[in-house]
Amino acid sequence: MKPYKTVIYSFLLGGLFCLIAQALFGFWNAALTGTAMEFFRGGAVLVSLGVIGFILGGFAIYQYFEEWATFGALFPFAGFAMAVGMKMVVPWTKGESLGKSIWPGAWLVIWFNAVGAIVCIAGGYIAGLLGWTPPEVAPAIIASTDPLVSLTIGARAFFGGGCICAVFQIVWLVVKSIIPKAKHVWILMGGWMCGAIFCLPGLSQWLVSQFGQGFSCLIPVGGYNMFNTGYDLFLGGEHAMTGLVHLGSFMLAVFGLFFTGLGTFIIWNAKWGRKNLHQVHLEKAQAHLAECGGE
Repeated sequence: MKPYKTVIYSFLLGGLFCLIAQALFGFWNAALTGTAMEFFRGGAVLVSLGVIGFILGGFAIYQYFEEWATFGALFPFAGFAMAVGMKMVVPWTKGESLGKSIWPGAWLVIWFNAVGAIVCIAGGYIAGLLGWTPPEVAPAIIASTDPLVSLTIGARAFFGGGCICAVFQIVWLVVKSIIPKAKHVWILMGGWMCGAIFCLPGLSQWLVSQFGQGFSCLIPVGGYNMFNTGYDLFLGGEHAMTGLVHLGSFMLAVFGLFFTGLGTFIIWNAKWGRKNLHQVHLEKAQAHLAECGGE
């Protein structure tokens, strides 16, 4: 596939997932507002996307999305959940034991989120020590019962999320051309860190306010949230409690990431056994060819 096509597909697929996430946020906002779990509205969206990812990944469908639109598929939380699941599936298809198969996925969840959270929390705390204050931005768009407003919010989420995924797809193509052995996780971690770094000039805050889930369901939101957590801890008092609540929501989402990844593994084993991805897609292609009369 030509590189420019993967950028276009990243925009379209990433935007579609962000649009779905915006719709999910409308649901969870209505369901959780005013309850003890109100703080977890954003986390509930991420876990919901994870469920979509693990189901499609378990049935060997999401992997097509990754092939067509690498970071349009991997940057939304759905793709990260699928990637965690495939970290478990690959050793399983090579004959490893259950424990040795599940551990690589668990380790990815642990080290990726631990490194990202520690670095970004420290960054937010240090920024506070150095006198940084959050720049003024317009209030974040959330959800609305007005159909026209909801349509506008959804369109913004689609466009903003699609653009972010396309940009990081371009970054991936450039990095891959320079370092052929580059790994996807490098770009994922880079995106996470960008979410924190862009807090300093107020860019992350602006992206949230303008695009809603077009930013908040993507990998950079982890860095953004953890940077804000570090800054809240620096402020102390009620702000520190807010930071701890955000940290708790983050931990719940991390647990959700592991269990949605595990869901991919469970479905894969039930559906395909120890067949690898190439075998599965080959069988699906052969079955489709047979249905078409072999033509």
